Amino acid sequence: MGTAVTRLSISRAWDEARAVLARDRGPIATVALALIVLPGTLVDLIVPQATPGTSGGAGWFLLSVLVLLIGIVGQLTVSRIALGTRTSVGEAMAHGARRTPVFLLATMIWLLPFVLIASPFAFQLQANPAQPPPIATLALLLVSLAVLFVAVRLLFSTPLAVGEPLGAVRLLERSWALTAGHWWRLFGFLVLFMLAALIALAAVTSVVGVVIGLISGAPDRLSVGALVIALISQVMAAIITVLLTVMLTRLYLQRVAGEQEPASVPHAP
Repeated sequence: MGTAVTRLSISRAWDEARAVLARDRGPIATVALALIVLPGTLVDLIVPQATPGTSGGAGWFLLSVLVLLIGIVGQLTVSRIALGTRTSVGEAMAHGARRTPVFLLATMIWLLPFVLIASPFAFQLQANPAQPPPIATLALLLVSLAVLFVAVRLLFSTPLAVGEPLGAVRLLERSWALTAGHWWRLFGFLVLFMLAALIALAAVTSVVGVVIGLISGAPDRLSVGALVIALISQVMAAIITVLLTVMLTRLYLQRVAGEQEPASVPHAP
């Protein structure tokens, strides 16, 4: 019962995250560059933009899925490093790759039911976007709120996937238990983090877009200007992903320490 009242300290997690990024900046930068920035830039450059009534084709879809999987491996690898495990980049990457199927299965287990529930209502809205059916709109709103609630309770899935040898179902149960009593604090942290990240990303990409436009005009696909914009956008996205992953990993470690605290010194520093 003592673990439920253990408070999560966002400021402490931030201090620890900065220490991790300072200590392991080389390995983390290598992982982010190889598994997040470069694959994302490739997709931004070569995958055609979807237009209404058209699709990029199966090949482009499969490429996008592959890049998404690579990005998940990168995120799990960063979390493995942020746990403080003294392993090489290659070992951390291999561990992240081994645990990716479990992480994906866990994500599908909790997310797929919501997708199946929401799909009929989404089709109704798509069929009549000018006058959306009120019931379908309300249903999608309720489903979205439910997804948000569950997603916050499962925020520790990433560090759990690489920190504990759990199966998919047990991983979800463990995250649910660790976040019990901390939903509002985690939700507040997530909202503030995402707002700051979106503002920073929009500001940087806007400035870069304006500068590129002034120098060379509207960039064509596969042009140098498009490469610069895609690269900077992906670097910003990687920074956001790394910061969030490291923060969640350190928050997860706080909860694990909180579980162990009653069994040791009653008020350990």
